[in-house]
Amino acid sequence: MHEYITFAHNLPYSDVTEEPRWLVCTTGSMPVKTKGRVILEHPQYCPRCEARVYNHSYETVKIKDIPLMKSPNILEVTYGRHRCTECQTVFRTTIPFKAEGHFITGRLRKLICAYLRIGMSMKMVYQLTGVDVHIIKEIDKANLKTMYDLEKLRHLEPVRFLAVDEIAIHRHHNYATVFMNLENGHIVYCEEGRKKEQVLHFIQKAGKKWLKGLVAVAMDMNAAYDQAFKEACPHVGIVYDNFHMIKMYSDLVLTAIRRRLQQQARENDDRKLYCTLKGSRFLLLTDRGTLKDRDSMALQDNHELLHNYALKGLPVPPGRRYMYYGKEAKPNELLSVNKELYIAYVLKEQFQVAYDVDDPQTMRQGLQAWLTIARQGKVPEILKSASTVESHLTGIVNHSRFHISTGKLEGTDNPAKVIKRTAYGFHDDQYYFLKLMDASRRPYHKPVSHKFLQ
Repeated sequence: MHEYITFAHNLPYSDVTEEPRWLVCTTGSMPVKTKGRVILEHPQYCPRCEARVYNHSYETVKIKDIPLMKSPNILEVTYGRHRCTECQTVFRTTIPFKAEGHFITGRLRKLICAYLRIGMSMKMVYQLTGVDVHIIKEIDKANLKTMYDLEKLRHLEPVRFLAVDEIAIHRHHNYATVFMNLENGHIVYCEEGRKKEQVLHFIQKAGKKWLKGLVAVAMDMNAAYDQAFKEACPHVGIVYDNFHMIKMYSDLVLTAIRRRLQQQARENDDRKLYCTLKGSRFLLLTDRGTLKDRDSMALQDNHELLHNYALKGLPVPPGRRYMYYGKEAKPNELLSVNKELYIAYVLKEQFQVAYDVDDPQTMRQGLQAWLTIARQGKVPEILKSASTVESHLTGIVNHSRFHISTGKLEGTDNPAKVIKRTAYGFHDDQYYFLKLMDASRRPYHKPVSHKFLQ
């Protein structure tokens, strides 16, 4: 039995002195307690004055170890205290298997970090190991700080293309600025706020040597981010994300014109025009190809319901219904009611085509022609949008040179929400940023069944 217990613990420079026994706690758990001692030779000389020392007394400390038989494992370790004969300094024998700063073993600390790296919450790790959640957080935060320190990352991860955007971290419009390396999808820096100072802090901490190889940065139309990179890193190309530019045009032009016409129809008591424009936002903003695909899916689903249920006299199963189709032809009816709406819709399609051009000179010439056509219509909403496009023309044209966007960074919104929801929120923003950086580097493991070799 003694040999089995010693092998199960397998701790360096330790020995088991008493058989393990079960304890009963007030929480209802039953941990295993094992008594042991440190078998290191005590020092002969004082580390301060180099005089002779003698064994003064013995002390006992309780240290948590990895779970044993699915129960918390507590080690009651005895170690020596020594006193110097000259300076009377008292010092203790080092416990080699104890983690620094906590009363747990080093291998339990590694197990906690491994559990957290695969996405477990602190509550789940507490249930598996019996370690307090506050200690788990301290261990995890210290481990993540050493792994994702910006000083270390700039030596390990060269960066050529960056994406910068803001994410919501708390309610009431509290945001943080996030920087992502687009080549590998790793988040390299996070800071609370979405102003110019956050970009300047990142550039200062990253260093000009690391950012010397930076070629382009993808962002939305945030003037603060744009100005900061132009001042601190003038060699970097600014690329405005195509999704945000098209969304800007859709909101400021198509939606604004439709709402103005709808309000005029209400004031003029034109019920027919009002009903035509009411609820038509999806049809105006959706791509024609998407509408065509939805029509084909609706026809296929209706055909399946007709032949499998209706013609056989069977009721339609719960959750299924006949889908409406004919959405592809619906925008033509909407655009025929007003000339301004028709011009705005055609300009939107031409603006989308511009992002498919690979030659910067051709794209610039096409956008300048687009601006000329947009100003000829004299539509207030289109004129306002044309001024915005003209002021951001260089960043839009840069898309044809670098072909980058903030789409990969936008995809981190869902993991960020999952992390907050799993933890029931974060009071420590720095810890939340470290967890987000760790999640962006976590590999995806596809479940695969085991195949045994014969």
